[in-house]
Amino acid sequence: MAMTEFEKLSEVPDWSFMREKKSQMAFLFGVDDHWGPLDLYEEISNKVPGAVLAVEKENFTHAFSCTEAGSLWVAKHVSGLIKNYFSKIDSE
Repeated sequence: MAMTEFEKLSEVPDWSFMREKKSQMAFLFGVDDHWGPLDLYEEISNKVPGAVLAVEKENFTHAFSCTEAGSLWVAKHVSGLIKNYFSKIDSE
């Protein structure tokens, strides 16, 4: 992604794709992360109703994976998302 991230991040999101695949996606934003600004959180929330969105409020930076605490927090968050996903499938 490093070669294209600035180019891709400036593109308008494919809202129809996101609405279609929302059950297969989750978005995690930081309180103060310019790579994933909270106005994008709001925009996704408005344009993709029912999207899985969360805001990390433990004050980890965008470089969360560079610390053990940040890595563990995100791992727990993602494992919770996976458990929720499979519990919905099991109850169908």
